[in-house]
Amino acid sequence: MADNKELIRRIFDEVINNGKMDVVDDLFHPEFQTETPMGTLDREGFKGYVQMWLAGFPDVHCEVDDLVSEGDKVAWSVRATGTHTGEFMGIPATGNSVDFDSLNIGEVRDGKAYRHKLIQDIPKMMEQLGVTPGQGA
Repeated sequence: MADNKELIRRIFDEVINNGKMDVVDDLFHPEFQTETPMGTLDREGFKGYVQMWLAGFPDVHCEVDDLVSEGDKVAWSVRATGTHTGEFMGIPATGNSVDFDSLNIGEVRDGKAYRHKLIQDIPKMMEQLGVTPGQGA
């Protein structure tokens, strides 16, 4: 479904890559829920989640790839890149760059994001931040 794919692209382009929190209510269903490494979040919780990322990685860029849609279901991968110049999850700025992937599964209802599940390669990101030792260390 082209509309569902366009919705996902808008969410990443406008909200995540450009921090436009004012469009979240337009793009996300009032009963939206997402499962993230930080727990299950509603629409307001998602805004805080994105703001946390933007505070730690002001230049974050998420590139959506492998986007597929069938009925009300969507799935996609994301390559996230950025520079850790602010505090993130209690970790002071390291100045390190990160480049890691995530997998996403979602559901659209009434033309808006309704359900979402996120699986991120957090161990790879933490290794790039220098918080955990690399493999073989």
